[in-house]
Amino acid sequence: MMRIVSAPADLVVATNEGVDVRFAGIEAMADVPIVSDEWLGREGVRICFQGIRSHETWQRDVRYEEQLAQWAELRNRDGEEAAGDPPSMPGQLDLGPVGAVISDDAATTYRLSAGQVAGSAAGWEASWVYLPEPPKTARLLTLEFTLDSQLTGKTCQVRLD
Repeated sequence: MMRIVSAPADLVVATNEGVDVRFAGIEAMADVPIVSDEWLGREGVRICFQGIRSHETWQRDVRYEEQLAQWAELRNRDGEEAAGDPPSMPGQLDLGPVGAVISDDAATTYRLSAGQVAGSAAGWEASWVYLPEPPKTARLLTLEFTLDSQLTGKTCQVRLD
């Protein structure tokens, strides 16, 4: 079991281009909905983030919906090749660069293995999976949050019971 023992009071761990990003949870993972050859038969740690809804996120959602409609119109009119890829969800752009450096009291080396990011309208969410699972000898995880691989100065400690 994982229990958060210290974290920023508002859980905001990064601000990216005007969007506050909240630490939304941590869990040990034995079954992850992400396809990765590296993942097979292994356990790890999943960290979740949420973009805090605001006027800024609402504006980005509106722009995204407009861009998506324009892209769909172009695709219908001129074909897939002419339209190219659909626009990125705004949550992808703002949550994608947010992550964490994980350490523990057993000197384990954790590394990012897989992740998912999505976000428009209903919610902006990111989920990152780090390997390996904490060893049985570890009692405390420390998360140091990052934005574009730079530490934000925000940390969280998690007791492993």
